Amino acid sequence: MAKVPGKRKVLIAVDHSVHSEMAFDYYVREHYKEGDEIVICHVSELHPPALPHALATEEWKHVVEEHEEKIKRLQEKYKKRCKECKLGGKILLEGAGTSGVGHHIVLAAKKENADLIVTATRGMGVIRRTILGSVSDYILHHATVPIIVVPAKGASPRPSPQPSPVPQRKE
Repeated sequence: MAKVPGKRKVLIAVDHSVHSEMAFDYYVREHYKEGDEIVICHVSELHPPALPHALATEEWKHVVEEHEEKIKRLQEKYKKRCKECKLGGKILLEGAGTSGVGHHIVLAAKKENADLIVTATRGMGVIRRTILGSVSDYILHHATVPIIVVPAKGASPRPSPQPSPVPQRKE
């Protein structure tokens, strides 16, 4: 699909953390341009139990139901945030499978023809990030479009970690 001059498609990667909310706020305040189309992307991870027979238990069924409810709440939260900020766009839900969250965010950006990716860091230390890996590091090294990585600290001028209900855009 051909790009419309002056219009951007922005993929904002979110999870359940306050850091994602801060990245959303930062984009709206500092980088939003009239006409931007927003794609809120959440990549879901649900690790199955180590023992296959545990998949048939009531406990696992409860875990899956809680996971689905949590995703539904996240989806509703960002629909509401987009509406409050008068942003057009959509919510995209992906499953990580075995490929990892960063991989699916990069694929979603390609599939959606995104012009920009916005993501947050979670403030992991060097050792933890080295062992576990970092979604933002993966995106930085594999995406083919510009990326805004909002750091865990300093993303918001507010002293409280709570994001504002409606961030004010720069004029």
